[in-house]
Amino acid sequence: MKARISLILLLVASALASPLTPVAHGWGCKGHQTVALIAEKHLTPAAKQLAATLLAVDPGRKNSGTPCGTAGLDAFAAAATWADAVRIHGKDDGFHYVDIPRGALQEVISSVCNTPRSCVTRAIADQTAILEDKNADPQARAAAIRYIIHLVGDLHQPLHCTTNGDRGGNCVPVGYFNSKPHPNKQSTSDLDDYNPNLHAVWDKQIVEKDMTAESATTAQAYANALDTAFATEIAVWKTEGIHLEDWAWDSHEHAEDISYGDLPKTVPVDAHADADVNACSDNNRVGNRMLHKHIILGQPYQDEAAPVVEERLAMAGIRLAVVLNEAAANVH
Repeated sequence: MKARISLILLLVASALASPLTPVAHGWGCKGHQTVALIAEKHLTPAAKQLAATLLAVDPGRKNSGTPCGTAGLDAFAAAATWADAVRIHGKDDGFHYVDIPRGALQEVISSVCNTPRSCVTRAIADQTAILEDKNADPQARAAAIRYIIHLVGDLHQPLHCTTNGDRGGNCVPVGYFNSKPHPNKQSTSDLDDYNPNLHAVWDKQIVEKDMTAESATTAQAYANALDTAFATEIAVWKTEGIHLEDWAWDSHEHAEDISYGDLPKTVPVDAHADADVNACSDNNRVGNRMLHKHIILGQPYQDEAAPVVEERLAMAGIRLAVVLNEAAANVH
């Protein structure tokens, strides 16, 4: 598979636009844009028209985050990171993940989502209902399609669907190649938050290092390569229907098997994996405890994680297309 992608990327990279500004948002700017660009290739005419109509409407939300570079992208791909740019703590930040504790059973997803703060599976379902209602407020529908484009991507990032009492790996400081974990300057405590951390590495660094290794300088190059490399699998994914909780569980299992399972030092299931952790100083100072494990991620971990990331991005793109195609057919 890696050789297949390398060949395709070498053929297409030189013909595509300049690199995008690397800013961390969810999968990272390039990851989310890759998902959207793959999805676009598989939209029905009705879904394309619906997207074009609603993406031309201002959703009326003020950007509060750091925007991603969108040079050379159309409105659909540029919208892929909108939900991160406007996210507000306590309002829609919970839309982006579902905290399935390590060691839990799949049935826990319903109870995890049955809280005042929505989770990603419920958020996608709710936003899809708004999108399908042609009598809903136009700005709400314009926001809904932007949320869906982003959140289906988030749903396929393994650490957006798991937690070990550590905020989905955000409280697991790790070294990544030559980068050593250091306190986040924006944290309220030097024991509260660290970069790099396991979640951020999966959000951004693994993707961008894989793109570099494969000579893909843009999200468009990466999307084209993945769409071709996974062509056989894509034909199957399109027929599987929409099963949001199953998709979340699949991500959770990838987190268990790869994100945590392939760490060079064992991180066992935490006794308080289901704890409500708001900061890395919670859960008996989980961030500090993990820091002292001195976990260093290098090429062996990258080699295990990169193929998983490639498949998750490709799968997210196809499933995003499936969600939007069905929504367009169901507009009432």
